[in-house]
Amino acid sequence: MNINHFFRYGFSVLCLVIVILFNGLPFALAGTSPSPFKWIDDEDYSPFIHKDSLGNPSGFYKDLMNEIFKRMGIPLQCEVYPWKRAQKYVQEGLGDGMVTTMTQKRRSLFKATDPLFINNERVFARSDNPRIKQIMAIKSIEGLKPFKVVETIGSGWSEEHFKDLNIIWAPTHTTALNMLANGRADIYVLGREPGISDIIERINKKSPYREGFKKIMVGQHTLTTINYCLLIRKNSNYIGIIPEFNRTLHNLKEDGTYQSFLRKYFPPNLPGITK
Repeated sequence: MNINHFFRYGFSVLCLVIVILFNGLPFALAGTSPSPFKWIDDEDYSPFIHKDSLGNPSGFYKDLMNEIFKRMGIPLQCEVYPWKRAQKYVQEGLGDGMVTTMTQKRRSLFKATDPLFINNERVFARSDNPRIKQIMAIKSIEGLKPFKVVETIGSGWSEEHFKDLNIIWAPTHTTALNMLANGRADIYVLGREPGISDIIERINKKSPYREGFKKIMVGQHTLTTINYCLLIRKNSNYIGIIPEFNRTLHNLKEDGTYQSFLRKYFPPNLPGITK
């Protein structure tokens, strides 16, 4: 082999290595594009993820996941359903992952990324509740016991941690909020910032329960914090992306993109609600 042949051969090998590194060995050899990561989630959990007026997935998670997967060069497909059904689809292998919190039950089926959001859980209650002072003084989950607490069907975290409470199980997040607003429950436990943002949005959109939403107060004490992560099925073809996903999420926080999404969905100053 002369020197020219050697360099031409070496250049060809280098190009092949680059193709493999950027596209993945199976796809490079097969000459096909990778199938999208199929993310299935809740259709009614504003402002995190929900159906918009056109029926399309929307919200903080949607923007964040789109940006992360775009930077990783992996196609992303998002579908939203009622929360219990969405979880069932992912567990049965119809999706690769969902954004939620890890529980003991989920631990056997999923691995978690770093948190996309850390929720500071507070009590939300109407200001005209006869026991509002007692409610606002609650500092722990144990303190919820004397009250009727509304929660959403399919909330795995609540099923594990609210076992001893007087729970009213609502079919959707919207139903749970409406029940609180019209006085059918004493308390709904939500993350402070997303809860406030969601209620303000419903007041501004003139919900039928608007006057009730205007009376909702938020407790001063964080009962617990919950990490919301992307849970990926252990037998998904994409289980290996977690380290890259975490690096990309970190980069979004470093360059300010993550904070821009926070400002979009969780404004720092929210008028019209007692905090």
